[in-house]
Amino acid sequence: MSESKLPKGTLLTLIIVFLVALIDGLDISIVSVALPTMTKDMGITLSQSSWFILSYVLGLAALLLPFGKMAKNERVKKFIIWGTIIFGVSSLMCALSTNFWMLVAFRLIQGVAAAMMSSALPSIIVHMLPVDRKGLGMSVMGASSGIALIAGPVLGGFLTSAFSWHAVFIINVPICLVIVALAAKHLPSDGTPDRNKDPTRLGGLSAMIFIGSVLTILEDLGDPDLNTIGKIVCGILMVISLITLIISTRRDVNKAIIAPKMLFNSEYFLVGMSFLLCTIVVAGANYLLPYLLQEYWGMSPMRSSLYLTAISVAMVITVLPVGGLCDRYGCKGPVMIAVIMRSLFCILMIVMVAEDVEPIMLLIPMVAFGISHAFSGTAQPTRMIHHATPGYEDEATNFMLVVNYVASALGCVLFALVYSITSGTDIHTEYLPALANGFTGTMWFSLILLFGAMICTLVVKNKIVKKE
Repeated sequence: MSESKLPKGTLLTLIIVFLVALIDGLDISIVSVALPTMTKDMGITLSQSSWFILSYVLGLAALLLPFGKMAKNERVKKFIIWGTIIFGVSSLMCALSTNFWMLVAFRLIQGVAAAMMSSALPSIIVHMLPVDRKGLGMSVMGASSGIALIAGPVLGGFLTSAFSWHAVFIINVPICLVIVALAAKHLPSDGTPDRNKDPTRLGGLSAMIFIGSVLTILEDLGDPDLNTIGKIVCGILMVISLITLIISTRRDVNKAIIAPKMLFNSEYFLVGMSFLLCTIVVAGANYLLPYLLQEYWGMSPMRSSLYLTAISVAMVITVLPVGGLCDRYGCKGPVMIAVIMRSLFCILMIVMVAEDVEPIMLLIPMVAFGISHAFSGTAQPTRMIHHATPGYEDEATNFMLVVNYVASALGCVLFALVYSITSGTDIHTEYLPALANGFTGTMWFSLILLFGAMICTLVVKNKIVKKE
C-alpha cells in the first residue's frame, strides 16, 4: 500500500477501520455482562471466569507487535481479510463450546485473529492522514473502541436475557461477513513482502509466553489453584521468556518486535504509563460493574445493561469534538479531564455503595465514567503518537494497542485480586456486605492508579503538532 497517496473512497476505508476496531473491542466488553451467567452455568469462580477475557487478550497483546511489523510489510489487505475469517469461525466455535477449557481455547484463537486484524489498522491510519490530522484518524479508531467497550455490555445484556450467553459470540459472524466483503472489494492489493523486514519468530513467541505466564501468576494470587510445581514452572517461563525477548531485541534491532529507540524515549514511556494506568481502571470497573448491578442491586442482565447505556450515551455525545481539541490545543488538557472524571466516578461509587442509594442515582457516576472515556480514548492514544520517536509512528501506534489490551487483562486480574483481598470471599458468596467491601476496595485501588496517571501526565510537556 502506498504511503504517500490517500486511497480512493476514504469513507469506506474509515468504515473498515471503524468496524475492525469495533469488533476487536466488542469481544472484550460484550462478554463482561454475560460473565455472571456463564460463571454460574459452568460452575467456576470469579477469578477463573476472568480467563474468558484473559485468553482473548493474551492472543491479542502477545502477537499484535510482530503482526504489526508483518502487516506493514505489504500485508494489510491479507491480514484484515484472513484475520476476520478466522475471527468469525472461532466466534462460532465459542458459541458451541460446552466446557470451560474449550471456550478458553477458542477465545485464545479469537485473540490471535483479532491481532491480525488490528495490526493492519495503523498502516492505514498513519499513512492516510497528514500529521496535523492524525487526531481525526485516531478519533475514528478510539471512538469505535470506546463504543465497543461501553456498548458491549448493553448488547451482551440483551442477548443474554433474550437468548443465552452463546449469542454474544454468534453476533460477531454477520459483522465479520461485512468486513470481509468491504475489504475484498475496496482495499488496495498488497505488494510483495520483503522477508528481511519480518520480525523474528523468537521475539513473538517469547512475548506471548512472558505475558501468559505473568497473567497466570497474577490470576493465581486471586484464586490459588496452581500447585507448587505449577507456580515454579510459570516463574521459570516468565524469567526465561523475558531474557529471550531482551536478547532477540538487542541482537537484531531491525527485526525486533519492539524498537529500543521507542522504548527509551522517556516522554513516550510516561504518556504510555498514564494510558496503561487509566485503562486498567476502565477494564477493571467494566469487569466488576455487571456483578455489582446484578448481585448487589439485584438487577437482571437486561436491566443492568440499560443502566450501562448511560456510559455509552455520555461518551458518544462527548467524543466527537475531542479529536479536534487535541489537534488544535494538544492532548495534555483532555487527558487531565479524563483522569479527573474517572476519579469522580470512583468517589461517587464509593459513596453510593456505602449509602446503598436507589439505583437511579447510579446514572450520575455512569455519565462521569462515559465522559472520561470520550477524552481518554482519543487524547491518550493521540498523545502517544505525538511523543513517539520520529520514524517509529507505526510501531508506536501498535505498541499503544498492545498497552491497551495488556491493561484490559491486568484490569480483570488485578481487580479480581483486590476484590478477593478486601472482601475476604468469592463474588458468588451471597453476603452483600462482602460484595460492597470488595467493590469499594477496587475503587480505592483505582484512585491510587489514577493519581499515578495524573503525575505521569503532568510531567510531560504539552505538544501541539503544526500543520504540514
